Amino acid sequence: MNTVKCPMGHGNMALRKVEKTTTFKGVDVSFEVEAYICNECSLEAGTVQSAGKVQRSIADAYREKMDLLTSHEIKFLRKSRGFTQQQLAELMNIGIASIKRWETGMIQSKSMDYALRMQLQCDIKLDNYSGNREFSIPRVKLVIKILEEKLGKRLLKITDRMLYAAKYLWYADMTAFRKLGRSMTGATYAALPLGPQLNNYSDLVAEIKKADEKSTEPLTEEEHKLLDRIGQRFPEEQLVYDASHREKVWADTPIGALIPYSKANELAEI
Repeated sequence: MNTVKCPMGHGNMALRKVEKTTTFKGVDVSFEVEAYICNECSLEAGTVQSAGKVQRSIADAYREKMDLLTSHEIKFLRKSRGFTQQQLAELMNIGIASIKRWETGMIQSKSMDYALRMQLQCDIKLDNYSGNREFSIPRVKLVIKILEEKLGKRLLKITDRMLYAAKYLWYADMTAFRKLGRSMTGATYAALPLGPQLNNYSDLVAEIKKADEKSTEPLTEEEHKLLDRIGQRFPEEQLVYDASHREKVWADTPIGALIPYSKANELAEI
């Protein structure tokens, strides 16, 4: 063990854990560090190795305050899921450098934190991601069926990956949340390279196709009016696809991250 002598001549200093507080990014945080303390004069001395640990401790204390996964939690959850850093990076469509930085103290954004939680299958607070409604697969199918009637074309196709249907659903849910304070289906949406998409859509397509849309709560008059508006605005599938790609809400969300309903007021295409 390294020995550090007190510069005041009081002999060896003891290595102890010390509780400290500071303000970081405007937030008051408490964190723990190791430091050498003199038993006689209480002089405190850090080490070259402790400097980096201090920064990491402050960052993790901040992340705990802001309800973000800490560096320790990210590393623990990744390993418990059996992922290497490279595998997790590939699942999130990001570079491995980001994973390494987050595990060593760099603070991730809120959106990337949700993306991490999705891949690591830990608890996600979905209030802002379900539009104040419990997710209903039958209601997803009901909205699609009504849109099909209004558009005079089929959206839910056998070989389709919901490339266009998901865009119509996204606008339906977002505009309903914006106008009525509640989404139509409770679906969560992720920002993917081909635009907004139902979160985990590949696992939902089969369930949506076999769902009984008559078993769910019927649409209200206001919801019907919103679907009329969407149908009039995007009479062709390519129009809704192109419009969704022009939305800053989608463009500014990291690939793989959930798109919050709080961004509904920022939709510019409808």
